Amino acid sequence: MSMELAMQGTAFQIVRIDQIHEIVSPTVESLLQPLGFEVQGPLTWIRSADAPIRQVFRLAQWKGGKLAPSWGLSLDFVPHLSGNDFKWHRTPKSARPDLIFDVRDRAFDISYSYGPETIARCAPDILRAAIADAESFWNAARSIANLPGAFERVRQHLSKGGLGFYNYTQHPLAYAFVLAMNGKPDAAEEEFQRYSLRLSATAQKKLRQLFIDAGGYPG
Repeated sequence: MSMELAMQGTAFQIVRIDQIHEIVSPTVESLLQPLGFEVQGPLTWIRSADAPIRQVFRLAQWKGGKLAPSWGLSLDFVPHLSGNDFKWHRTPKSARPDLIFDVRDRAFDISYSYGPETIARCAPDILRAAIADAESFWNAARSIANLPGAFERVRQHLSKGGLGFYNYTQHPLAYAFVLAMNGKPDAAEEEFQRYSLRLSATAQKKLRQLFIDAGGYPG
C-alpha cells in the first residue's frame, strides 16, 4: 500500500523512533539477518563479514516527519574527525557511513506522523524494495578495488538534485583514502585537498600522516 493511501483519514500522531524500530524490525531483520547483518542501534543495521568494508542499512530521518531507507559502506581504513583529532571506526559498534546512498525517491518515504498503524501497513513493501536495491549496491562493492566505482555511482546518483555528493562531509575524505589505496595518488590528493581545507593546521598535519600511510602523497 502506498503511503499516501495509508494516511488518508488518519489523525496526526508522531511515532517515537524506538516504536518505529519495533514495528519495522521483523521485516528488516527477516531480510538482512540471512545476509549476515546485526542491529547496531535504532533503525541501523551493520554487516562486518567483508571487513575492512562494512555494509550499513538504516532509516534516515528527514524533514516533514519522514523516514527514508539509506544504505552505504563503513570503511575500517578511513578515519573520521572528532573534535580536532581523528579516530577510527573499526568495529560493528563504532561503524558509521563513509559512503551514503540516499534513495531520493518519494515512493520510498515512510511517514512517522500518522501513527504506528500507518507505518505497519506501508513500511514492509518499501523496505523489501529498498533492501533489494541495497543488496545490489553492496554486492558491487565488496573489495577495495571495487570501491572507486561505488563512489562514482553515488556521485552520479546525487547529481540529480538535492544534497550533492560533497554535502556529505565524509565523502571526500573517504574517497581520498579509497583512491590512495587503489594506487591513484593524483585523484586522491584532489579529494584530500577538498576535505582538508576546512581543518586546523594541527588536524591537517595529523590527517596528512594517516593519508600517507594509506598511499597518499606526503604533501
